[in-house]
Amino acid sequence: MKRKLINVIRVLVSAALLVFLILKNRGNFGIILHTLKSINIYFLIMGLFFYTIGIAIIPLRWGILLKAHGHSISFAFLLQSAFIGFFYNNLLPTGVGGDFYRVYDVYKNRHVPVSQNISAVVMERIMGMVSGIIFLVFSFVFGTYRYLARNTLLGLGIVLIIVTLFFAVLFRPRFFKIDVLLRKFKVFSRLRPGLRSFHDALIYYWKKKNYMIISLLYSFLLQSLLIISHYFVSISMGLGLLYYHFIYIVPFASLAAAVPITIGGIGIRENALVFALKNFGIGEGSATLFSFIMLSFILFNALLGGMVYIIKNLFYRSKGYI
Repeated sequence: MKRKLINVIRVLVSAALLVFLILKNRGNFGIILHTLKSINIYFLIMGLFFYTIGIAIIPLRWGILLKAHGHSISFAFLLQSAFIGFFYNNLLPTGVGGDFYRVYDVYKNRHVPVSQNISAVVMERIMGMVSGIIFLVFSFVFGTYRYLARNTLLGLGIVLIIVTLFFAVLFRPRFFKIDVLLRKFKVFSRLRPGLRSFHDALIYYWKKKNYMIISLLYSFLLQSLLIISHYFVSISMGLGLLYYHFIYIVPFASLAAAVPITIGGIGIRENALVFALKNFGIGEGSATLFSFIMLSFILFNALLGGMVYIIKNLFYRSKGYI
């Protein structure tokens, strides 16, 4: 019941944030409709293409981390699992998230130990966050900070400090006396074995730096493809934004969407996109339309993952599909 209640709350928060954006643009429907009619379909399709290719990079990043444990799994298998995981994350308001499905799928069908697969998926997420932060910081080299209000810069600075400390604690818990804290309070006694196992997995990757570097490079490639996708959508809408603007916009929205209070980040991501676009002089109506177009890309790929799920269940056992 608790899990179901949490999922219901997450769905309601996603819906409320989307409704908030729609109601906020009641006076902009004319502008939105005019922009929608004048969209360049060619560039829009290019945006969708690069977004889908970006998702296809996930199996490469995931696969190299599994190789660090000595497991070589085909790209085709990891690709179908990643798309089905995307389907779970964005269209199914259940307690079975996409990452959980991927762990289960590889364990059941490729016999990878759960602990190793969990560490690979978690490290993959960490590499994604690290690459996003690097891109976000790198965007300031191009002067994107000049477009941001002082409060926004201050907020970003605080978030970056918190995230940096979080990663520092993950990899160096003894330096921060986390082990002392866990021993001091009995409430953490049940968490100690799991946290120790999780920390051991992270340290294992710390010793496999070559695999981590390759994983990070794949994360950079994924971020770049998503940036290109967003850029093509802006061209299709005639927003007049430059490519380097999205080196800030995309990681900002992605990091905001990582806050686990909605289904697949839906709602938070769209509001974050609108906020980021307005910093570069884009009107509320156009920014909202842009965010909903990107949402449609997410839903398209989630549906694609759903189709893969159906095909897999129909043919996987009988015909050795993938």
